[in-house]
Amino acid sequence: MDDYFQTALAGYTSETPISDTMLEKLPLFIQVNLLENIVDHFEEMQRAGKEPEANEELLYLIKCLEEDIPYKGFFHEMYSTEAPFEYEER
Repeated sequence: MDDYFQTALAGYTSETPISDTMLEKLPLFIQVNLLENIVDHFEEMQRAGKEPEANEELLYLIKCLEEDIPYKGFFHEMYSTEAPFEYEER
């Protein structure tokens, strides 16, 4: 993932300047984005009138946040191509 990120960042910055200060804040932005995804799951349940429950996708996002696993777990050992972005508590 690090190689991919460096390639994507090089391409992005070749067209759009980005300050070092903003780059330093990128890990925080990624974590906030993950938290926003988690909150969105709960908001959807609330709008549908459902009781809050943690499905495999929500558990996956929570695990990424709790264990500081970047990029939604791509190239992490818990990522599975058979069941992407799903996690079952063991």
